[in-house]
Amino acid sequence: MRKGFTLIELLAVVLIMGILTAIALPQYRRSVERTRVAEALQVLPAIYDARERLVTERGWAWKPGSQPAVSFLKMDIELKGKIADEKTWNTENFTYNLEASCAGTVCTDEPWVSGTLLKGTYKGTIVYYRNGKFLCCPGKNSVSDACERLNLEKSTCPSY
Repeated sequence: MRKGFTLIELLAVVLIMGILTAIALPQYRRSVERTRVAEALQVLPAIYDARERLVTERGWAWKPGSQPAVSFLKMDIELKGKIADEKTWNTENFTYNLEASCAGTVCTDEPWVSGTLLKGTYKGTIVYYRNGKFLCCPGKNSVSDACERLNLEKSTCPSY
């Protein structure tokens, strides 16, 4: 009597592993994307609050056509990554902007803060934040259902 596995048994195991991998890999990728976006969901409110503190402390006001001179250099916040310019901060996953264009709508008061995803399946997707509200706009190179998959409300996006 021989001990060991037959070729058919080994092929069956490989087939089962392949099927399990095919099912698990898309879920894993979706989890990785949600983890990346979680950074923005934590950082954007902090940036917004720091920006509003700066505006309040300096006695400035948000007026259409006349925006206060806010910048990352003046704010009381520290982020990972590096500053690109006064209104832009880059991290490994996002580029954050202090004065976003209101998610494609007309600004009537202070602008939104935004984060643009730099890598992954949803690269180019923009997450906007203002006053406790998040909006999402799939970028021109992003997957069209990125907002739904990331569980964010889709906004009116600027035309590309």
